[in-house]
Amino acid sequence: MIRQYQKQEIITEATFPFTQRKLRYQLKYQGKISKKGKQLPDKRFDSSTEGLCIFLYPSGTQVFYAVQRLEMYNKKKNRVETNAVYKKIFRMEDHPQRDYRAAKMELPNILKAMRQPKQKSDQKTFGALAKDFLNSGLNDYRLADKSEKHEYKKSTIHKYKKLINTYILLKGSSVVRDRLSNVIEYDDRISNKPLKDYPLKDIEQWHIEVVQTRMKETKTTANDVVKMISIIYSWAIKKKKIKAINPVQNITKFKENKIKIKLDEVDRKKVIDYCFSKAFDFFPRFLTYIALLLLTGKREEELLHLAWKQPTDKKHFEECSGWLVDNWEREKMIYLRDTKNRKSELVYIDNQSLQILLRLQRSRYTEKNAWAVKSPFLFPQKNNIYKTATYSSFRKHLAALNERLELSTKLMFKICRKTFGSYIAQKKGIEIAARKLNHSSTKVTRDHYIVPEDDELKIDNIYESNVEQLKKAE
Repeated sequence: MIRQYQKQEIITEATFPFTQRKLRYQLKYQGKISKKGKQLPDKRFDSSTEGLCIFLYPSGTQVFYAVQRLEMYNKKKNRVETNAVYKKIFRMEDHPQRDYRAAKMELPNILKAMRQPKQKSDQKTFGALAKDFLNSGLNDYRLADKSEKHEYKKSTIHKYKKLINTYILLKGSSVVRDRLSNVIEYDDRISNKPLKDYPLKDIEQWHIEVVQTRMKETKTTANDVVKMISIIYSWAIKKKKIKAINPVQNITKFKENKIKIKLDEVDRKKVIDYCFSKAFDFFPRFLTYIALLLLTGKREEELLHLAWKQPTDKKHFEECSGWLVDNWEREKMIYLRDTKNRKSELVYIDNQSLQILLRLQRSRYTEKNAWAVKSPFLFPQKNNIYKTATYSSFRKHLAALNERLELSTKLMFKICRKTFGSYIAQKKGIEIAARKLNHSSTKVTRDHYIVPEDDELKIDNIYESNVEQLKKAE
């Protein structure tokens, strides 16, 4: 039967009576190109259902739209004109809730909503507020700062933009859009639209819990999204853009499983030995980066954006995370200008770190690595030495390293910091580990970074040893 439908003549008319069969098998994109070279959607209209049309896209996607002619004021012409206004219904799919019949059933509701007057200012939606935060909130100072003001770091801005665009404004992924828009029943109430479409005056704690419920399969991301919602509300309230109570303030977040993984002593030694081996001559920047992660315990970005010396121009200053202090070969110090807790930090260069840094410095003057000699950064991009490497720059090297060394625990950049923290805590105590990791408290270190050895629980003759010590004291 499918072959029979596919052989039927392609419909080219702009207006014709819709059927599910025609829409699925007899339509082909025939859109136009705009003056700017952009492909425009191909619009087809249902002659048997007034106000229903379908947009065809070059990708093959078909989307149902409601259309009606409405009187609108033209500011440029200073007159009222009748224009065709379109409102998306949903993307056509081959199941009962997204097919032609479902679109016809939903059409009257959409047309009715289109005829209603626009929302008043006090009916601003959360989606509009989220856009306001994107446009101006990220250029402001952090909300968490109390004693000192700090701007958002570039990495934080990137993360927040991704969360807002993907999970609040629902741009991009159709899977995410469907998950956060589907009709669900929660606490004896029905939610039939995403949070972004609700007027601010209607949003309460229940709406946030609905978001959590829709995202319960990805609990860590759900927590991030709810936190983002809270930040947007807090910013709007502080800036007096809205008069409201933050609906997130009493939300309980999902419990997150703190994954604690580290390299054991054998694997740690194997990796460090390999970094100092002959292989260094072939991959000097990658192996220096891995070695410093394991030997200093610093965060990935703090090392990735290091400069050889303090930049003199503003551009490179803002792009670097820190630099090697003057006479670093003798002073043995790295200066980090802006860490995660927004404080500067002096990092001690141990003997092994010093050796590999000196080796990296010498490698720049070899024929193979001469391209990096003029770069201000320790880990520059080969295509542009005035930009630092990214995680993807070392991804293939990391995969090859894991395959070559056959480690019992797969090496990842994050594991290096946990390995360092656990080792220092075991040798020097939790206080020193927290300070070396530049944590605000030992609780952060203990909860997220310390991976205890199971062998530490194997204690023989506990009370007997205490008795012996008491005898010796007498």
